[in-house]
Amino acid sequence: MIGRRIAKLSAAVGLVLGLGAAALDEAAAQPGLKPQVEAFISRMQREHGFDISFLRATFVQLKANANVVKAYDAPATAKPWSEFRKLFLTPVRIDGGVAFWRDNADLLRKARETFGVPEEIIVAVLGVESIYGRRIGGYRVIEALYTLGFEEPRRPEFFRDELEQFLLLARDNGFDPLSIPGSFAGAMGMPQFVASSYRRYAVDFDGDGRVDLWNSTADIVGSVANYLRSHGWEAGKPVASPARMLGPDAIKTLDLGVKPQLSLRELKERGVEAADPLAESLNAGVFSLDGEQGAEYWLAFDNFYALTRYNHSKNYAMAVYQLALAILQARAAEPELRTLPFPIGI
Repeated sequence: MIGRRIAKLSAAVGLVLGLGAAALDEAAAQPGLKPQVEAFISRMQREHGFDISFLRATFVQLKANANVVKAYDAPATAKPWSEFRKLFLTPVRIDGGVAFWRDNADLLRKARETFGVPEEIIVAVLGVESIYGRRIGGYRVIEALYTLGFEEPRRPEFFRDELEQFLLLARDNGFDPLSIPGSFAGAMGMPQFVASSYRRYAVDFDGDGRVDLWNSTADIVGSVANYLRSHGWEAGKPVASPARMLGPDAIKTLDLGVKPQLSLRELKERGVEAADPLAESLNAGVFSLDGEQGAEYWLAFDNFYALTRYNHSKNYAMAVYQLALAILQARAAEPELRTLPFPIGI
């Protein structure tokens, strides 16, 4: 069964590329694949039953993409927070988020009730990731992963693992692996899931028997919510709070990072206080951001840490959080909602 499915996929890819069976054989026979690529192909055949001729015919069409490396070298998340914030707290993303929420209110409510993640957080993730599907990436995913896995020395194992997951994803869903667009790091669809996340956390929220992160709004919304819940999101709990650094030991708590390790009571003993009234039993991490007026100090709770599992940058997590607050405020001000009690999710 698996072999027949691979053969069908190989034939389909050949047709898309204008390759018949003879052309596939010719491409497979071409020399020039790196030894590491040949080893990867052999492992894919041995462990997953892929057709070697199909994989070789695919890989001979790939080459290093200099633009991928350039983007990898200068991610937006590396910018100071004062600059990064301006890229994401914009009218386009706020107004677009309100419109997305308005158009999909029932679906977002269902996701909140199912996974415990509030509407504004789901919407803000989509706003930060792709401006609600307007920017899903201009690279071929397979070429980006090939470049970072075999032509770039910094994290080859990670990107080869993602390439393995991508090929499995393509086979399982009948995708042409040479035609799927994504980010420079291989992220796909409106929520920008890498292949391993797609296979592990994406859900069929519309119940049609397949998971589509490009065209199914239900699958997109449900998958974001499932991802965050799977990484520790707790319904009704805080995300972040400004912190006051009051004692000589307060700055040392920054070494602990954003993962919550100490209770607010313990942090207070070290000179770190929450600006908001919060239960002292809550655990928090402490972090700083480069604000326009200097360093900003923040407490990170479990939900903030969950956002950093989507993207490990604290700039990213804070952009999602603040965009969510802005969208929530704008949504609550809409005429049909002004006289209704509005749920404050975060």
